[in-house]
Amino acid sequence: MTIQYFTVDVFTNERFQGAQIAVIPDANTLTESQMLKIAEEFRVWRTVFIFPSTHADYKIRIFNGKREFKFGGHPTIAAIFVLSHIGALALKEGENPFKLEESHGIVKCSVQVKDGKPIFNQYSATSHAEVDVFTPSTEELSAILSLESYHFNVNGFKPLLVSTHTPYIIVPVDSFESLQAARFNYDAWARSAAPATCANSILLFCGKGAFSSSDFHCRLVGPVFGIHEDPPIGASVPAFAAYLNEFKAYKTLPYHFVAERGAYTGRSSLLHVDVLSRNDQDIGIKIGGNATLFSEGKLYI
Repeated sequence: MTIQYFTVDVFTNERFQGAQIAVIPDANTLTESQMLKIAEEFRVWRTVFIFPSTHADYKIRIFNGKREFKFGGHPTIAAIFVLSHIGALALKEGENPFKLEESHGIVKCSVQVKDGKPIFNQYSATSHAEVDVFTPSTEELSAILSLESYHFNVNGFKPLLVSTHTPYIIVPVDSFESLQAARFNYDAWARSAAPATCANSILLFCGKGAFSSSDFHCRLVGPVFGIHEDPPIGASVPAFAAYLNEFKAYKTLPYHFVAERGAYTGRSSLLHVDVLSRNDQDIGIKIGGNATLFSEGKLYI
């Protein structure tokens, strides 16, 4: 049996940038065991498997080589891109809405078409955000991130624990250079208050640089990532939007910002975020970006 596959560089319009995601557009004959093995063989951040759906236009399942995930921002964008690329969506000029069924629920998606070509991919998310001031102290953060404590002194922001689907410790730093220089120290993490937060990731961010087109630079570190890893930040964006709301970074809606990832590895991703609504602790956003095809071929199962 042969199965078609694609790999896609996500949140970028340049190959060798962004985060690479593998997509299997017709996974209806595959078992869960086979999907795990295929994801392990690809060894990219995530592998997406697409199925027919009775509740939406299509259903997707998301794996790495060890387990399945309920949701993923980068995999969702990759799936949207491939469905457009293979002609599985009836696209017309302008915005084309459709729905994907994922393990955590139905996701509203869209493809923007200009001059007959798909140019932009987007999905919506509504998250319940819980915010807490309980975070490691400045001294603990200094040891965890191998940075001097003054780098966390950022006017208008402070560290917070924010949980949407997953809890994140969100920490501002004073410059892009500090973001690059941070080095995660697992022993310092284990000795600190961080494990008591139930978070396993720290989202570092700094403001716009002099030569940057983005509003924020972001970087994820933590005990679940490799020391030299620069993981995609898509899943953390709802928590980051809720964090910004705590400091009234946006006063009127809709509010748009661009978050850039890639400070450490140099594989830049640009995530376009529209904050659409906020009601009590619920926050509604759209996350969009470009994607580009990197490879396609056949798997022999």
